[in-house]
Amino acid sequence: MSDSQKGIILNILSVLVMAITPVMNKFSLSSLSPLQASLFNSLIAAGFSLLYMLVRRQKLTWIIGWPIWLLGITNAFGIVLQYYSLSILNPVTVGLIGRFYIVFAILLSITLLNERFQRKDFLPIALAIIGSFAVANTHNSVELTIGILFAFAYTFFFALTNTLAKKLVHNENSNVVLFYNQIISAIMIGIYTLTQESPIPQSFDGIEFLIASAFFSGFLGLILFYEGIKYIPFSQANIIRSINPIVVFIYSYYFFPIKLTPSFMFGAILIIASVIIMSWPNKKSAT
Repeated sequence: MSDSQKGIILNILSVLVMAITPVMNKFSLSSLSPLQASLFNSLIAAGFSLLYMLVRRQKLTWIIGWPIWLLGITNAFGIVLQYYSLSILNPVTVGLIGRFYIVFAILLSITLLNERFQRKDFLPIALAIIGSFAVANTHNSVELTIGILFAFAYTFFFALTNTLAKKLVHNENSNVVLFYNQIISAIMIGIYTLTQESPIPQSFDGIEFLIASAFFSGFLGLILFYEGIKYIPFSQANIIRSINPIVVFIYSYYFFPIKLTPSFMFGAILIIASVIIMSWPNKKSAT
């Protein structure tokens, strides 16, 4: 198996694993506030990461510095905004809007990683932008509009976090980076939570969903992603991640059915079309 094939498989597995998390996160919000859920998500993910290091007998090297702190802070923003958007919207809508991530990721890969922008990406990016706004346009209340803004914002911060991670994983162990990422996120979220509410929930009824979410998204999915981007370009990895809304829709529609309005369907079709076009191989590379 070539390095490219290995990277593609790892990233596909990462998408399949992480797509289950919106459903788990939505269930966890039945008994936890968005801030409490964010805090426990980071702590549980850090615990899984530490346990993985112990099992693999990996050394926890000291890599604390401004880059890893920046990584943890941006990740904290992404986690909190994701839970706030899920507390207002359904997982399918959040998953579709979340595909605006690819636009942020490509722009960040160009500006921060000096990766080249291919002309063939203009059309799918335009479709993703139009589709995202079409989906967002189906919600007219102030509260739902705020949820839409949170959904767009969390995609930016996750794209920024993963871009920064790309700059770190070549020189550091992926799991060590992930551990510091989650611990710093937990510290930042914990400090903010203490200023707003009690970090201890009144009920732990939804904690099992949060544990599952933290394992699949905050640990296993990210480990697969961090390992995968060692073998393929960051932009290619994010093209693979574009299939996420389709998988989220399959996973969550049974539990959270939504009204499929013409505007929503039009936007969803455009987003899926952008995924297909981005996933289509280059003629030059195929020959």
